[in-house]
Amino acid sequence: APETATATAAAPETEAATEAAPETATETATEVAPETEVAPETEVAPKTEVAPKTEVEPKPVVEAAPVAETTSVAEEKQAVPDLTEQKSANTPNSETVTVAPAVEKEDSTVTTDQTQEVEQQQKDNAEEEKDTAPAGNTISAEQPPAKDDETPPKVEEKKEEDKDTTKVDEWIEILGNDTLKKKIKKHGTGENLEKGQQVRMKYTLMLSSGKIVDDNVELTFQLGDGEVIDAIDLTANLAKVGEVYEALTQSRFGYGVLGRPPHIGPNCSLLILVEIIQAEDTPKVSDMEEKERVNIGDRKRKIGNDHFARQDFARASRNYTSACKYLDPPSYEVKGEASAETRDLQAKTWCNLALAELKSGNLGNGIQAADRALEIDPKNTKALYRKGKLLEQKGELEEAEKSLKRAVSFEPDSQGCKQFLKELTKKIASQKKKQQQMCKKMLNLEDEEKDKKKMTSFGEKETTWLEGAIPMVAGAVTVGALAVAAYNGLRSFQG
Repeated sequence: APETATATAAAPETEAATEAAPETATETATEVAPETEVAPETEVAPKTEVAPKTEVEPKPVVEAAPVAETTSVAEEKQAVPDLTEQKSANTPNSETVTVAPAVEKEDSTVTTDQTQEVEQQQKDNAEEEKDTAPAGNTISAEQPPAKDDETPPKVEEKKEEDKDTTKVDEWIEILGNDTLKKKIKKHGTGENLEKGQQVRMKYTLMLSSGKIVDDNVELTFQLGDGEVIDAIDLTANLAKVGEVYEALTQSRFGYGVLGRPPHIGPNCSLLILVEIIQAEDTPKVSDMEEKERVNIGDRKRKIGNDHFARQDFARASRNYTSACKYLDPPSYEVKGEASAETRDLQAKTWCNLALAELKSGNLGNGIQAADRALEIDPKNTKALYRKGKLLEQKGELEEAEKSLKRAVSFEPDSQGCKQFLKELTKKIASQKKKQQQMCKKMLNLEDEEKDKKKMTSFGEKETTWLEGAIPMVAGAVTVGALAVAAYNGLRSFQG
């Protein structure tokens, strides 16, 4: 305790010692140089979590380094980190006790005043460590929020990196099974495309061998509505306006097992170069004018015709159904009556849908489509004929016959309707005969007829004999009468 008081009293002299240090710098610079390299060890002080204030400690010692007695001072400075390390494990009283050994290790060249200065410096350092300990804890406690504040910019940087991860001329797996891939040739600058938009694009379609099938064709389609092959629908949904990309697809997302004769055979892989030119939101049907609705609906109808021609009846039905939504929407969505041209397109599209559903085996949907066509045009013989076909496959032959009779009444010269009507009439007759036979079986009438023929009772035999004898007797009587007449005539001739 007395030593601590003495060190505290000598504090002002420390400044004087540091100020006098430059005067002897020239004399001892060469001797002290190797030892002054130990000074960087003072950087260990930040371990006590007093980074802001412990940086001040090395400065006075470094300035005093050129003094002749610098050798011993440097050794004492080495003891300062030892004191700080012991402080973390010992009590404050033990810190003052460790000062004495550090002073005893000084060289004989160190004066008493210098010893007191060193002790005072060490004591001041110890007190500063005590005073700054809470502050150090506060800093360490505040550091996590600081890190949290710094994290958002890092996340944003990652997001920006993610945006740029898609490089040009790099194949990207769309579905993860190597059946559909996309390679960006030029990044788009517009907005991402969305399902249902009207998209205008240019494309070049090639076989995997490199043979060009469609060269630089421009068209407009509704994204995600089946107007184009699945390869374009799926890849364009991940594109932006202005983007140019290639799509490599297997036949599953192209034209499948049917192909597109005569240029694309069955199960052909395709390479497509696509440029997205423009994309616009599709207005609601109720907000469209009739002309705009008809343009979209007729476009879908023609696409359905193309799919029907290659016998892809499922795709044809899908496009015909979409076309009807625009050509023949519910009455509450549109104002006024449709024009004659629009009604003609409506009837054609519903008739085509009925035929596509007939080919697909969806008989109920096909009958509904034919009925809607007949509501628009009751004398439409195609609708009547196709309804008859649908009813025939459904097993309702009599209803089918009625439909065909109406078709023949409206168009008597139609050979197709007449021929089909004859076939229906024969089928109905055959069906009635089968039904009668089934009824007899159900009522056991056939078994009774068989039993009558096999009966062996006397009454049955007698009845059978009489039935055979009556004609014989009648024949004998007739012969006898003729003989008598001949005999009488002969006698009269002789007389």
